[in-house]
Amino acid sequence: MQLGLAKLAPSLAAGCTVVLKGAPDTPIITNAIGELIQKYTDIPAGVVNILSSSGIPVGEVLTTHPDVDVVTFTGSTPVGAQIMAAAAATMKKVFTELGGKSALIVLEDADLATVAQFAAFSICSHAGQGCALTSRLLVPRDKHDEIVQAIATMMANVPFGDPTNPKMYMGPLISAKQRDKVDGLVQRAIAAGATLAAGGKAVSPGYFYEPTLVANVDPSSEIAQEEAFGPVLAVIPFDDEEDAVRIANDSKYGLSGGILTADDDRGIAIARRIRTGSFGINGGNYFSPICPSAATSSRASAAKWARKDWRSSSRPSRTRWRSSREAAGRGSRPRGRDVRVRSLCGCSTCRVGRRRHQGRARRHR
Repeated sequence: MQLGLAKLAPSLAAGCTVVLKGAPDTPIITNAIGELIQKYTDIPAGVVNILSSSGIPVGEVLTTHPDVDVVTFTGSTPVGAQIMAAAAATMKKVFTELGGKSALIVLEDADLATVAQFAAFSICSHAGQGCALTSRLLVPRDKHDEIVQAIATMMANVPFGDPTNPKMYMGPLISAKQRDKVDGLVQRAIAAGATLAAGGKAVSPGYFYEPTLVANVDPSSEIAQEEAFGPVLAVIPFDDEEDAVRIANDSKYGLSGGILTADDDRGIAIARRIRTGSFGINGGNYFSPICPSAATSSRASAAKWARKDWRSSSRPSRTRWRSSREAAGRGSRPRGRDVRVRSLCGCSTCRVGRRRHQGRARRHR
């Protein structure tokens, strides 16, 4: 639901029509958005169009048809790469929200109880099916065992089961295929020398997977580098602050991250050294409509939310500005300049330079 609304709202605010295609595994939610729009809004017919299909040809049409100006996609990195390649032929703008393997750095002065609760419940949110979740936990080497034990105890108390039961915190994975993928990643990590500290089993009936903690993880191993998209936390020990920064930045992704420390200033200083689009200090929540979010890697995510999103929904154009000298016919050399503008509020008055445009758009709203 949130993903669908996040794509719809800025596009509609920019005056665009939308074709919203739901994920093949979750079509009901997308259809529900269409029903709500039809029943409870005055949005004209044809402005929002809902599609539900698992067929590859549908996606191919949306990404290659010349009448589609912008494509925004949330999903896996391989599919995102295919969409960008397909859209290139018609020079479409493409905005993607793809994978992540974000790191949560724990400094030696962090409160142990806070670390255990934050780490355990964060990775179990949505059963770990969130691209921005911190699935790598970086801890001081001399505190590794103590922290692992505290998190394992906390994970044992995470209730999971029927998501319609309000007493449950964690529900199932999306499919048997995803559950098997998560389990395969965990089993290969154990075989490679990591330690299973909690969980590590599929639970039937359904597509449930136990909250899982894998300790003593090599930072270059598969489970430290590849997105699991399940309730699996990989604990990686570090030697000092420099080592923690190096490990956190050792990722092909660059989506989010976080740090837990008793010293805010130190946390901010380290945060500035992490190559990631968003970063939380001591639980700071960057996931907000008023907080722009982006990624530093093409394999993670393109810019989204806030002003970035409704700007990206507008088509750019080139407007030639004439100097007073050129307008008066003096001088044979063209003195006009091309500037990139966007029609944000849709009126002709606002088709001016970017800075003036932003101010006028605010006044018009």
